[in-house]
Amino acid sequence: MKFIPKILLFAFMSILFISCSNDDEQPLPETSQNILRINNQEFELKTGLYQTSETQDGLFTFGVILYDTEITFSNGLPRPENETFNGIAFQINIDSDQKPEVGEYLFTGEENPGVNAITEAFTISGNAQNSSGQIIEIEVARLQVVENDEIYVFEMTAIDEEDNEIEVNYSGELELIAN
Repeated sequence: MKFIPKILLFAFMSILFISCSNDDEQPLPETSQNILRINNQEFELKTGLYQTSETQDGLFTFGVILYDTEITFSNGLPRPENETFNGIAFQINIDSDQKPEVGEYLFTGEENPGVNAITEAFTISGNAQNSSGQIIEIEVARLQVVENDEIYVFEMTAIDEEDNEIEVNYSGELELIAN
């Protein structure tokens, strides 16, 4: 008979111990969904621009530039608001002058890749104050256009000519740069 009270006491102590453990939910760190990562460096993307033009093959190019700063326009040209800026630019061949379709776009460096392929991609960084900058070409990339109704959602992984791993996540509107 003494066995049952000992089991009940053990069960009660176990429940008390478990319920008193530190299981308070910790808030998750806030992360931005608009990120450009180049190896260990991370930049929050704040502005997206695009431009379309027709190519000689009856295709259209849809060019995108994503910056880590706000942009103002001077004489029709984009100008970074902050003194220094970083970003990424890529160009997709599409078969209309509208938005690119949802799907996967690859960049292999091929000279004429055809429709639904990336034709050019590079990272950009610079100093708007003294008009200096650097462009590093991307050698291979995989771009996923996830959504394109009211906003654009881009997910990209790439490797540049300096063997840097690049990751892009962007969700937002793109502002048109007039031709």
